[in-house]
Amino acid sequence: MDTPCVPGHKKVNNIMTRRTIQLTLSILLLTYFAQPIFPQNSRTNRTTDARMAKATPFKISVPQARLDEIMGRVRTYKFHDAPVGAGWKYGTDQDYLKKLVAHWTTKYDWREEEREINRFQHFRARVDGGAVHFIYEKGSGKNPQPLLLLHGWPYSSVSFLGVIEPLAHPERFGGNAADGFDVIVPDLPGFGYSEAPRELQGLHFFSNRINRLMTDVLGYKKYIVQGGDMGDAVGLWIALDHPENLLGLHENQLALRGADAPFQSGQIAGESTAEERAFMKREQENAGKQFAYFNLHMTRSETLSALAMDSPVGQASWIIEKFYFWSDKTQKPFEQVYSMDHLLTEAMYYLVTDSFHTSIRPYTAFGAMKSEALKIPPPGKKITVPVSLAVFPNDVLALVPPRSLLERSRADIRQWTVFPRGGHFPFLEEPQLYIEDLRRFGRLLK
Repeated sequence: MDTPCVPGHKKVNNIMTRRTIQLTLSILLLTYFAQPIFPQNSRTNRTTDARMAKATPFKISVPQARLDEIMGRVRTYKFHDAPVGAGWKYGTDQDYLKKLVAHWTTKYDWREEEREINRFQHFRARVDGGAVHFIYEKGSGKNPQPLLLLHGWPYSSVSFLGVIEPLAHPERFGGNAADGFDVIVPDLPGFGYSEAPRELQGLHFFSNRINRLMTDVLGYKKYIVQGGDMGDAVGLWIALDHPENLLGLHENQLALRGADAPFQSGQIAGESTAEERAFMKREQENAGKQFAYFNLHMTRSETLSALAMDSPVGQASWIIEKFYFWSDKTQKPFEQVYSMDHLLTEAMYYLVTDSFHTSIRPYTAFGAMKSEALKIPPPGKKITVPVSLAVFPNDVLALVPPRSLLERSRADIRQWTVFPRGGHFPFLEEPQLYIEDLRRFGRLLK
């Protein structure tokens, strides 16, 4: 049936068509601008906070030329002959190293690891004149507590990749969203993509820069700090200098106990128990077996750097032997504790960022400050913020002291957990134990 020729019919149709187009465009524009600045995905929450105005989004993308240079040196590495039956007795097992290099040159894929690293948001911010690189994952729940994870040597921010999502989003792993944290994982100055100070600086200097990252850049008034190794020292300094900024301190290395019972000294000031004296003697003896690397870093860092910076395999060997000796191997063999891919990524992060030499400078600063660096807290000072001590019993680098020694320097030990297993790297070796302990501490502090 023909449409009747009504006067103005075409004009009405044109108006309706224009209005339909305008409405459609309006809906599309509203839909577009309603999207977050950073697109959401199923694995991470994207940060749209105004506080991030002081930080610049950052993506790790290593130039192919640098990867080619590294792999070229790996392929041409010349192995030496080890004594018969040496194994791991005198350092890195050469048979294991040969297998590692074969895997490195035939199966390992840095680009795949790079994609895994980049699935979290990365930022860089200038703090006190130096750029600090950090991972930032906003947590689930209505009011997630800020949680700062601090690494030591020979690891970095990428060592925590496996625990970031469970800590930020417990509900994705069968937990409660109310236990979620805002997780912040920086590279310490001189590690990874964080700039190193031009002058020799110690961990006390690092602590002020990291606290400024949390308070000035990210805008947190209070937060929880977790650390082991160097990260524990940085956390202790923050607790001493900026207690008003901390909700609590969670430690997984119990070596730094203050001036009354300095690490490795064998000495205790004032009255002491037989248990305390026996521990201090045992710790001093253990230091003679485990701390050759420490003394070398402290006294000959430039010599070692000249060797390591020019040899990817040599550098990887120096790093990976620490994972071997400092990890708990009582439950399963080393090859089952860490995959070769994981160990290579730990080493590659130092290689692609050319940060090995600057990462060991804090040890040189220890030497420059003589024994005072190991007397944290300093004489007359105590940690007053709430403390959680996570005791992983098979860390050969830091033996487990009697609780009474820790109480001399920590006034408010809220949580003391002795685990059945675990070594120097609990976030890698026993991630579930590590995560649950942090969640318990978070709940205590609410």
